Amino acid sequence: MKILSKIKQLLPNSPKTYYLSIGENCLTDYILIKHRLKSSSTPYSHGRSNLDYAIMLEEDNYEKLLSSDLLYYDTINDTIVVRNRYYSKSDHIYNNLQENGFEFTHHDVINNNLHKNSYRRKISRMLTLKTNPANKVRFLYHHRINENSDLNKIVQKANKFLSYYHKHQIDAKFFIFTQSIVEKQEERALLKFHNGENVKCYVLKTMKAWEGDNYVAWVKKDNDLIKKMINEIR
Repeated sequence: MKILSKIKQLLPNSPKTYYLSIGENCLTDYILIKHRLKSSSTPYSHGRSNLDYAIMLEEDNYEKLLSSDLLYYDTINDTIVVRNRYYSKSDHIYNNLQENGFEFTHHDVINNNLHKNSYRRKISRMLTLKTNPANKVRFLYHHRINENSDLNKIVQKANKFLSYYHKHQIDAKFFIFTQSIVEKQEERALLKFHNGENVKCYVLKTMKAWEGDNYVAWVKKDNDLIKKMINEIR
């Protein structure tokens, strides 16, 4: 709370609407960029995470995210990444790649000072969001399809995440999107699984799962459905 108070004293009282990625991977950030909605990068923009980690991070104001004693190197698909062992507990409802601990996929926050400073700025931005009640914050979250998915739990967790903003009187809303695989072109559609006041969950019925590293290809083949969703979020 002391950190938030100090930041608040330094900020102008000018309202703004923020559109931000909250995970689970880089796809969300790319979509915000493509549709010219991205306000800034967050700790979740360029890594792998899940909503349980995000809730833990909000609970302690991101204090342990860059703690050197909690960071370690790991290997995934022959690529070395940094993980945080503290933010690693979650319900088994996510894709396996999102359940290995908070992953700094593209940043070496152990030995690269530029990367560490980049994440310090990202953390500062997240804390700043709660300091101006005139702000509107719109979080976009991609839940990666998997056999253990439980969208009802995801919605509950999204409301829990928002509670950290609502207690500061911030107008914050959470938009979830995921997939359901269909066999025929005519079955493709955008459905709304949940339509709450502050949390909305969309299911994009697509013919192929979004997987691999080519985010451009993912968005291109289903951009018509993504665009419909984005038009509702604006």
